[in-house]
Amino acid sequence: MNAQTQAELDRFVPRLDAFLIKCSEFEKSGKWNTNRLGFMSAYFETDLFAVALQIMSADCRFERAEAEVFNAMFQTSYTPKQLWETYHSVDSVVDGYIDTNVSSALTRLKRVDRDLAEEYRQLILGVCQVVSLADGVAEGEEVEIIDSLRAALEA
Repeated sequence: MNAQTQAELDRFVPRLDAFLIKCSEFEKSGKWNTNRLGFMSAYFETDLFAVALQIMSADCRFERAEAEVFNAMFQTSYTPKQLWETYHSVDSVVDGYIDTNVSSALTRLKRVDRDLAEEYRQLILGVCQVVSLADGVAEGEEVEIIDSLRAALEA
């Protein structure tokens, strides 16, 4: 993993951890209906997981470096083959996920807390940044997805 990727991960991971802790606090306060929506932290971490998978799968392969970055972001231990298998087990959900679900998740979070929604927006942008550096070359459809997501989040 190159130094720039590591630096982005060093910024991303603590922000994700802090966000997930805040989600737990909002659950305890009753501002998030866990009976209807499930655990808040799992809801939003799954969104970030799906965003990363959709971007990484755009070039139809998962490189070793991408798996290392994915594992560092989400504290998992996937091999490239396992990431590919995971992606294929959920590709019908993940494909197009960015276009339909990220904005609705952000809107739902804004109803709970605007500051937390901004933190989540920054995390999505962080996923884009880290993933774009993961295998050293973001190209083609990966770049298109990232650019589209960044533009939607800036609007």
